[in-house]
Order: sequence, then structure tokens, then C-alpha cells
Amino acid sequence: MIIIVPLVIVAGIIAWMLRPKNSTKPVLTAILATVIPPLLLAIAAIGFQLLHNAAGKTWVSDISNGLVIATMGIVAVAILALIGFVFAHKSDIAKGIGFGICLAFGILVLEWGLLEWLGGV
Repeated sequence: MIIIVPLVIVAGIIAWMLRPKNSTKPVLTAILATVIPPLLLAIAAIGFQLLHNAAGKTWVSDISNGLVIATMGIVAVAILALIGFVFAHKSDIAKGIGFGICLAFGILVLEWGLLEWLGGV
């Protein structure tokens, strides 16, 4: 749990450095496409863990673990998409995806820490 706070701080600093200066429609679309899927999976994972805890079980749910792994996979695919847009010289979209990856990573770390806390790890 000690490592989660510095990871969120580092992700926030990098997100601040990569924040888009010009908010065009493709940049905002890239940010939303990168942030919304991990956010929805994080909400679902936390919801399943709360239901798991309500049933009297004190460990991390297998469904929540699967959703965390899916969130990691989405962040990895976003990184691959970022590399593709960099090689295609679409710098504005790449900056938007990079900013979205920082936010998605922050969501992932917060989800991970919250699930650890709810699971009693």
C-alpha cells in the first residue's frame, strides 16, 4: 500500500507535463477513448469487490482480479496505439493518448490499492 501513493503522484506529474495545450476534437477523442474503458472496468471491479465483501468474504474476488488484469491489458493496448501514432507522425493524437495513458495508469493504481484495502491484503 505504501507504493501506491508515490505511483499516483508520479502519474499525476507526468500527466501534468503531457496535458494537451490545444484541445481539438481528435485530441479530446483520444483522451476519452483512452480513459473511459479503464474507468468503467475499475468501477465494475470495485462494485464486484463490494458485493463480495457484503457476502462476508474477506479476500479479493476472482472477478475483481480478472477486471484488474483486463484494465492492465487495455493500458498496454493504449501504449501500443501510442507507439503506432508516434510512428505515423500524428503528434497531437499521440499527446492526447499519452495524457490519457497517464490518467488510465492513475486509475489502475487507485483501483489496485482500493481492491487491496477492500480485500484486507
